[in-house]
Amino acid sequence: MLKRPLILKLFALFLVLDPILRVILLSIEKEFDFTVVLQKSLNLPVVDLFNFWLLFPVSGVLLLGVKMYSYMLFIAIQFYSLFFHINYVEYSWPYLSQQPSVTAYILLFINLFMVVYLLMPRSREIFFNKDLRWWERGSRYTIEEPCFVKVLDKEVHGKVCDISFGGALLSLDEPIAVGNIVKLDFEIIEKNLSLNGQIVREVTTESGEKRFGIQFLFESSWQKLQLRFLMLSIAKLNAYEKYR
Repeated sequence: MLKRPLILKLFALFLVLDPILRVILLSIEKEFDFTVVLQKSLNLPVVDLFNFWLLFPVSGVLLLGVKMYSYMLFIAIQFYSLFFHINYVEYSWPYLSQQPSVTAYILLFINLFMVVYLLMPRSREIFFNKDLRWWERGSRYTIEEPCFVKVLDKEVHGKVCDISFGGALLSLDEPIAVGNIVKLDFEIIEKNLSLNGQIVREVTTESGEKRFGIQFLFESSWQKLQLRFLMLSIAKLNAYEKYR
């Protein structure tokens, strides 16, 4: 959560604090004691209780999810809020007046600003394109460990230049075409690893050496968990350099 873009974290923080802000502003405007307003808001009917205390905090959590489904739900909640304000019943909770207060409209305006911002193509693409979510890539470590890569009936010797939870960069004695499904075998921290993967890219270093990027294809959740623990062990060692 902490690695999300700053503006999303600020939006989410505002949404989580929204119910408390409403209680404070309502107590100031109506000249009620804060505890009285708080108690009243906690004894609302179920639907009103959800709308007041949970609707916006839930949308804040969804915003930090940074996924396509969380984006769609966030937008839906904001439009639901707009519908509620448009169809506000006079002298009903939470504003107890003929129409929502000025501060309520200010909070609504801030929410609408967030919606407009997130509807912009450059803002919403991070929810739809996982390649833009840099925090999901994980840390990468230089390990320079020897390896064998099996493709079809052929075995190619090489070394694992670096590794992350999602894949590795290989230096091989013979090239392997991008798109091939391979099996990678190597040893690290006195543990033998055997992982399936797909060659997803070929890069050329400044010295002209060919290197191959492999994306791991996990066979089970257990295998994924094993690699996760291994990456945590690597992170604790000084023997391997972290460069991302």
